[in-house]
Amino acid sequence: MTAKTATLTLLLPGLLTEARIAPELAPQLAGSAPTLSAWLSAARPSEEEFDPFEHGCTALEYWWLRRAGHEPRDGKFGAGLAALLAEDAPADEPVWLAELAYVQVGRDGPVLTDPAHLDTTPEEGRALLAAAQPALEAHGARAAMLDERRWRLELPAGGAQHSGTPDAVAGSPLDAWWPRTIETRPWRKLANEIQMAWHESPVNQAREARGLPPVNTLWLHGGSRPWQPTWPDGRPDLLMGGQAWVRALAQRAGLPWRRAEAPQPGALAELSDFAAPERNDDWRAWLDAAARLERDWFDPTARMLRSGALQRLTLVLPGRTRLVTLDLDRRPALLRWLPSHRHDWKSWWLPRES
Repeated sequence: MTAKTATLTLLLPGLLTEARIAPELAPQLAGSAPTLSAWLSAARPSEEEFDPFEHGCTALEYWWLRRAGHEPRDGKFGAGLAALLAEDAPADEPVWLAELAYVQVGRDGPVLTDPAHLDTTPEEGRALLAAAQPALEAHGARAAMLDERRWRLELPAGGAQHSGTPDAVAGSPLDAWWPRTIETRPWRKLANEIQMAWHESPVNQAREARGLPPVNTLWLHGGSRPWQPTWPDGRPDLLMGGQAWVRALAQRAGLPWRRAEAPQPGALAELSDFAAPERNDDWRAWLDAAARLERDWFDPTARMLRSGALQRLTLVLPGRTRLVTLDLDRRPALLRWLPSHRHDWKSWWLPRES
């Protein structure tokens, strides 16, 4: 067994939380997932601060892009995500993606909702693209539909700049991500004209009649040229995860991909069970996710460590403004029966203000 195949990396988005309820969750997490709690106590965390505005993406997306070897020209790691999702893009041109989206007015101003929850159909996407064509042509832009909610755009030089990926922007006031500057003016003007064309669209009238939110904007992201994964820290054997761009990354790298179903040595596996409950403050579901992962992932992985099928386990905890990594090595046989040193994991896991 090689050193590479004797390792397993588990990404756990949503395990770190900034919620005020975190001090009450900590002891319950230990009860729902005792193996995970033991791991958090056994390893010293490597923690780095993360600024989503600086990198233009979430900490989870940043970890994947950096691990794959993406090298952004301006520090905006998130700009490289679009190039993974657009197949057959010209190698010498920047790749721009536009996602059908819904902006609602919140307490702090306009807010982008998660485009993945818009539930558009291919027929709606084609109709909205047809309605947007006059505005696109007037601005020297072209669009090709990739799927029911995502287009690839060809824009004039200087016609746009990357601000943030949809996952990074969703739920935040748009003014923080989309400043009114000279550089953003061309895309703002085009986006406003498309919004006007969609205002009375039969697509949106039909959606509202069904109780669905209208599609009232496009969220633009990207700007990086196509790139190839280089895996500077070692090429994995397998990628696991439900995100479309994780599967696209595997295809680009020529690696096998599958959904995260069971631990396997040599894999980079994204376990997203905590993510939605944490985002929605659904702490009962969050604890249920911990118990489910304990049964299906943590306990089986611990058995693999004890048996020697795994030599090293890496846990990656992407938060909103920080990224924590923990490495756990299999203990030598002579030391396995001695008590291992334990740390108070709550001291770093809890939000800074608590």
